[in-house]
Amino acid sequence: MKCVANRQRWHVLALALLAASGCAAPKVDFSQIKQPDRSAKLDAYDVFVGSWTWEADLANVEGETGKKWKGTAEWRWTLDKRCLHGSITAESGKTKYETAGIWSWHPTKKRYMWWMFNNWGFPQEGTATYDEDGKCWCMPYTSVGLDGTTSHGCYVMKVKDHDTLDWCMTEWADSLHTVKKMEMTGTYKRKK
Repeated sequence: MKCVANRQRWHVLALALLAASGCAAPKVDFSQIKQPDRSAKLDAYDVFVGSWTWEADLANVEGETGKKWKGTAEWRWTLDKRCLHGSITAESGKTKYETAGIWSWHPTKKRYMWWMFNNWGFPQEGTATYDEDGKCWCMPYTSVGLDGTTSHGCYVMKVKDHDTLDWCMTEWADSLHTVKKMEMTGTYKRKK
């Protein structure tokens, strides 16, 4: 017991010496902190801003129920044009859900990132890359799929023109993409 007590005293003494030697947090001078410039990378999101309708076909479905999907989307800038905030509705027959989300640019990781949450309580989050020459977005993600299980997917969105976005989505049950859950292809049309 005496050895343990001595060891504890040494630990306390060592911590006290570290604290006294300047390991404490420095004082913050907020007069020296300023909002950084907005990343020009965020401008690539401009094409999404506005109101949209969309239609899509689910490729691997039995029968006609759930094959055809449609909905709306609305995207707008928020937080000094540093985040794109959006909402999406989706329906096929009696199945309906709403989604809201944020897309942005991570200033230290230097990559696009995004999050979506739907009214079923299922999240979706991912990163994105943008091919400026091909005007194409690749958006891999992890989510809770509509079946309530973990899903790994990828959206590919091609900017056809200012008013048309062609897209496809593939979702797998595993991170190695060996068990496909669903595959969808569709088009967004800007509302006039």
